[in-house]
Order: sequence, then C-alpha cells, then structure tokens
Amino acid sequence: MKNCSETLNYNIGLLEELDSIFGNSCKIVNLLTKPPKRFYLRINTLKINKKDYLKILKENNINFYEDEIIDYAIWAPINGPYEIPIHDKKVYVNKYASESVYLGSNLYIPGILKTDKIKKGDKVTIFSKNNIPLASGTSAIDYDDIYKLKNGLAVIVEESVYRSPKIRELPGFNEGYIYSQSIPSILIGEIIDPNEFYKPLIIDMNAAPGGKLGVIAQKFGRNSRIIAIDRPSKVKDLKEKINRLGYDWVEIIGGDSRYASQELNINEKADLVLVDPPCTNLGVIPKLYDQKTLRDMIVLTKYQKQFINEAFRLLKHGGTLIYSTCTLTYSENEANIRYAMSMGFDVEEIKVKSDALKNDYGIRFTPDRGYPGFFISKLIKSG
Repeated sequence: MKNCSETLNYNIGLLEELDSIFGNSCKIVNLLTKPPKRFYLRINTLKINKKDYLKILKENNINFYEDEIIDYAIWAPINGPYEIPIHDKKVYVNKYASESVYLGSNLYIPGILKTDKIKKGDKVTIFSKNNIPLASGTSAIDYDDIYKLKNGLAVIVEESVYRSPKIRELPGFNEGYIYSQSIPSILIGEIIDPNEFYKPLIIDMNAAPGGKLGVIAQKFGRNSRIIAIDRPSKVKDLKEKINRLGYDWVEIIGGDSRYASQELNINEKADLVLVDPPCTNLGVIPKLYDQKTLRDMIVLTKYQKQFINEAFRLLKHGGTLIYSTCTLTYSENEANIRYAMSMGFDVEEIKVKSDALKNDYGIRFTPDRGYPGFFISKLIKSG
C-alpha cells in the first residue's frame, strides 16, 4: 500500500482515485496537513457594512485585508509553522478541537478527550489523539470542572503551531457581525443572483454548520422563505448561530432531508435548493489524522445521489440546484453531476472571478493553490 503520510491513512484504491485527478496523490495528501494561506471572515451585511467593521478592527489594532473578489469577505494571513513549548501537563483533544487549536483557537471543554490532573493556572500542552503537539497555554479550569461544567473555556492558548485570529475574541462576534467561513463556501453566495428570483422558496438540505445557509440568507434577505434541514442533533447549534446572526425568518427543521418532499408542509415547489451532502471530507484542512477507504467513498457516493434525487422532486421546472462538497474525489463531484444530468438537470456555467479550476461540471478549489479542497456545481432543472 502506498504510504503518503504518517497521520493520514488512505487506502490504495482511494489514492488511485486521487491519482487519476491530480497525477500525484501523495503531494495532495501531504498538503492536506497544512492550513490554507488565509483565514477568512464573512461580514454580515444585514448588521454592519465592511467599512464600519474594518474601522472597528483598526481601533482594536487588528489587521485584516479586503478580499480581491468578494466585497463582504475579509482575511488575515495564517502564519507558521512554529515550535511550541512542551509542558509536563498534557491535554488530549478530539479531531474538531485539534484542527482549531492547531491554528491558535482556545480550547473549550467539549473538545477534551482526556487530560492529566490539571489545575487552573497550570501551563499545559494540547495534543491530538495521535500525539501531535498542537499548542500550549494556561488552563482556565480544574480537572473536576471538565465533568461539572461540560461547556466553557478550558485552556487559553498562548502559542500554537500555526496562528490565525481567534474568532470568538474578535470584536463583533457576539453581536453577529462576522462569521468564520472558507472562501469557496462564501463564493456560493456569488454564483446566485437574487434579482433572478421574486420572493423565492429556498431549501438548504444539509444546513449545518450554517455557513452556506448564512450567506444565502444574507444575499436574499427577508424577501425570501428559507427552510433549513439537518439532523435533529444539529438543530440546537444551528439555531444558536442563526439567531446570533439575526436571520430570524429562517425556518430550521430537524429531519432526514432525503425525504424532505414528504416531510415539509409546503405546497409550492422550490426556486433554489442547496445540497452539500455528507462526503469523505478530503478537502478539509488542516488534517491531523484521518482514515478513509475507497469503500467509504463508494458508500457515500450512493448516499449523495439520494439528496440529488430529492432535490429534483423539490425544485420547480427551471429551478436551481447548487451542489457542493468539501472533498476532492471525482466520484463524489463530477460523477454525481453526470448522474444529475441524466435525471434532467443542465449544468450552468459558473461565472465568477476566481482562480478555481473549471471543467464542464463545475469548479474546483484545491490545496495546491492554497485553498481547502472544494467543489461547486450550478444546475438548472429542465426535465
């Protein structure tokens, strides 16, 4: 079996799939362990404009830069890698916490897997579950607080391998002025012109964690009916984010969106449907550990087709489907678009300024260009 990375374990079949796209799967796999070059914020223009928010940042001596393409996106560089001090007290964290702490975010209690007997004020080092040192800082809790509190700040990160702004500490976070989101995800708001629709019905079939849902709500505003669906376990967190951002007209529903046409109490057909189905997530960076096989990809590809089928049922004739994933495989992206075309969808060219790779099925962002891996396709229901 080809061994590309000490931390990322992808079997030979999956690597051959990546070889067929990139020519050198090991190069791509190794790039997945590094973060993107930029940390992006989407400014919530329903609450504040870019000029005023940049002024607030300047008053707090925080430097961000305007994106060259998207007017409501700003960015700061992600710097590193740096060496970090290794303290005697160790804290081990889950995958999600690893990827954020690695970039300098503080550690919160839900991310802890196990820890030494720490006390508030102790100097600690945070490790991934596969023993990669991520960051060092000061404990904000005692050991027993992990089980008593269950939520809240655990470690104040002071030095990390890579460094980017701490989103929760930026001015305006609690007020809903900003949302941390990758630039390919933000771009989804740019490939749809709200002027093409009149009081549209929009359905987001895979709404959590809420980035694409937010950019659509921001672009269309209250002159739209937006229904967001995801698993019941994700509804609470999604509602909290949507409420913080002020999108109070968005309807959030817990359920299996593969059967949305049966479960939703609506009579009209949708103008716009978003599908961002569960995938192999190969494009999410940085990755500190991951294990995927060709079989995982095949199973997920079949699962993804079910969302495309349901989107076809939900859409009116001439309605728009935006299909996106945060993965790199052909099977989960272009091949699924070919399947959609066989059902009665036509691919529409995505006309936006970007250096994404374009093909007959959509656009791709890739780690070798400094982006997370991402795919977007715009389709029109013609059948």
